[in-house]
Amino acid sequence: MPGMPKSDQRGLVQPFIAIMQVFALALLQEHHSLPSKVVIELAIGLPALFAGTVLGILAFRSINEVGFRRTILVVLLFSGASLAFA
Repeated sequence: MPGMPKSDQRGLVQPFIAIMQVFALALLQEHHSLPSKVVIELAIGLPALFAGTVLGILAFRSINEVGFRRTILVVLLFSGASLAFA
């Protein structure tokens, strides 16, 4: 996605993430690997999810293209490092 504006990148990545999360939950439920207490934990975590979403929207609106690219690169660096050292 190099060279794409941040709004186009977000428009591609966010639906993919949402679909993958729903798919993963469906697979866990199908294989009976999803404990029943997860529903309670999801309900408790919804306020944090909402707060993170609001903060993300505000940050997206205020960050410029260069800052956005740097942020993405830093997040990818930490994500890859956590996978490599896990």
